[in-house]
Amino acid sequence: MKSRIISAIIAGAAVAAGAFVGYKLATDSELRGRLTRGAKDVYQTSKKKVGDMTEDVAVRTAQMTKNPKINQDWVKNQWESIGY
Repeated sequence: MKSRIISAIIAGAAVAAGAFVGYKLATDSELRGRLTRGAKDVYQTSKKKVGDMTEDVAVRTAQMTKNPKINQDWVKNQWESIGY
């Protein structure tokens, strides 16, 4: 019985926290802007790192993360660097 009450309190706190975060994101345009800029910065940084990789590192990273886009971006970057 005691564990059910504790579980209910924890679940209620999680729902309240989620509702607060959702409300804050929906109403605070400055926060949304900061999060968007942060995500764009992370994307640009990772894109730059892909450009600086060797082929072996790109292949191993793509295999390790199971993300073929890393290889595709690396190949695209190589073609662009030679003018195609």
